[in-house]
Amino acid sequence: MIGFILCSLLLAALVQKQSELLQLLATPVALGVSLAVLAISLLAGYLKKVPAVIWHDGFATSCLFVWYAYWAPQFDDDAPMFFFFPIYYAMLTSIVTLTLINRSEDFDQESIRNLRYLEKNNRFNISMIVAFVLVSLLITRHYTLYPIAMTFFITRHTMIACLEAVDKR
Repeated sequence: MIGFILCSLLLAALVQKQSELLQLLATPVALGVSLAVLAISLLAGYLKKVPAVIWHDGFATSCLFVWYAYWAPQFDDDAPMFFFFPIYYAMLTSIVTLTLINRSEDFDQESIRNLRYLEKNNRFNISMIVAFVLVSLLITRHYTLYPIAMTFFITRHTMIACLEAVDKR
């Protein structure tokens, strides 16, 4: 999810500098483009036309821009969540990529078995987590709900990416 990491860092930098580009990101056109990319990513993932890593990246990145475009007009320009949450996403995704996904070939058989069990568990169903993320985008009154949903999505992505790496060996 390198695109998601880079876009998160870019958004945090733009917010920190209060760049003029932020006005473009908060327009209805930007919201529409982000929603279109979100829908295409979900459709490609559902139809299994692209690998999970690619549609996850497209989904997470487009959600980030939908979140900003939809939420920015409802909050102050200097709301710290638009700086800190993208930094959190970038750090979390980077850490799990470096420590888990890139080292998944070192997992022992018991860890792989437990990971497969969690992957099949309905509580970690990707469809439910995607629905949770989408619903959390609409609920602006609870500003921590979207970061929680994205944390679950990143966790689920990590599980899928680790299992794909294990299955390749």
